[in-house]
Amino acid sequence: MRKAAQFVKTLQWSDLDEQVIRTAKNCLLDFIGAVLGGAQTRAGEISLALAKSMGGWGTATIWPVHEKVSCQAAAFVHGTMGTVLDIDDGHRMAVGHPGGVVIPAAFAVAEHKDGTGRELIEAIVCGYEVGIRAGHVIRLQQAKPISIGSGRWGALGAAAAASRLMGLDPAKIEQALAVSGTLAPVAPVTDDIKVNGIVPMTKFCSGWGSLVGIQATLLAEKGFTGITSVIDFSLSKLPEWRRSFEIKQTYFKPFVSCRYVHPVIEATLGILKEHPELTGEKIRKITVNVIESGTHLNHPRPETLESAQYSIPYLVGIAATDGEVAFTKVNEGRLHDPKVLQMAEKVEIRHSEKMDAYFPKEAPAEVEIETNSGDLFRKLVIRPKGDPQNPMSEKEFLNKFRSLATQNLSPEKAEQILGAVMDLEHLKRISDLTALFGGSAS
Repeated sequence: MRKAAQFVKTLQWSDLDEQVIRTAKNCLLDFIGAVLGGAQTRAGEISLALAKSMGGWGTATIWPVHEKVSCQAAAFVHGTMGTVLDIDDGHRMAVGHPGGVVIPAAFAVAEHKDGTGRELIEAIVCGYEVGIRAGHVIRLQQAKPISIGSGRWGALGAAAAASRLMGLDPAKIEQALAVSGTLAPVAPVTDDIKVNGIVPMTKFCSGWGSLVGIQATLLAEKGFTGITSVIDFSLSKLPEWRRSFEIKQTYFKPFVSCRYVHPVIEATLGILKEHPELTGEKIRKITVNVIESGTHLNHPRPETLESAQYSIPYLVGIAATDGEVAFTKVNEGRLHDPKVLQMAEKVEIRHSEKMDAYFPKEAPAEVEIETNSGDLFRKLVIRPKGDPQNPMSEKEFLNKFRSLATQNLSPEKAEQILGAVMDLEHLKRISDLTALFGGSAS
């Protein structure tokens, strides 16, 4: 943990190449879009009400409503809103979502400290590098990998980002990481999915992990200590600090769903695009071959928005019915759509050891569509769109942000925020960026 603390303290702007800087800005823009898109969901509204009641100094802005709350409250509400749609970024080797925990903490503290855009970029990079490696170590230490939630390891990334911005010395940074790792939340969501297909609003506790990261840093600043052995970074099989920047391996999601479902959606849409004659009544069966973890996403009639994002049959039903999986079409008002549910009932999920061999570097899936006349169409997707090796185009990436952001802001405001984030390294004050969320569009 001492080396991690040294990395956070000594990282220089000159250590960051153009790709690292651009990726950090993309991560921020992507997450802002996710927050603005998730603001009007039930989970978003509930978390906002709680944040407003938490008290504390009003030094951090809640983006969708442009109101000031404490850093901890802002981090919690952004971490919750930004992950409710399950469209936030992820990292394969950490097996989770760093942005939903790191960015809320980094942004809130940067605004509180009246930091610059360059300082925010440095903090985001520190947070991703520490959080991703912590997640990788936790996964390696599990006898059988299970989902424990990005909030568990992301809290260390949040603390790293906050410590960097607060200028803590290495000894106190180490304690901030130790305290966050000790107090971080655990979210064994897989258990609920296995039993009844329910995904709770807590999801992977990203909001709580972000709040813990800030709180741990404030405690460490005053001399509070934690368990420094909670994470042994030397166990990570990722390259040493500065030898690589894992933030560059971040993936971005084009669909509102668990990442394990993305190759399924992509394969289904690919077959239907190649064979437009495959309308619903002609399809007899859809077989989906997935990794072992993917077999739990098998409940065809989800009762909540969160559960719908983790239902392979339901999302295949959306894809087959609409010919796309637009995030605006996956909502609570459509959970009982008869056409979608009828198609979902035709889906069979199978565990494939062939798919397991790719994991965790890839999370592939193979889809087979069988017609009533006996024809069979098959497609394998190993690296779904959004992976670093199969990235979204710049147009696709920016249009994703625009589509999400304009659920809450005018198109003019969305473009202003996009421009400010893309020029973030030249921003003198983070408050100049947060100001763009308020008032009328110019």
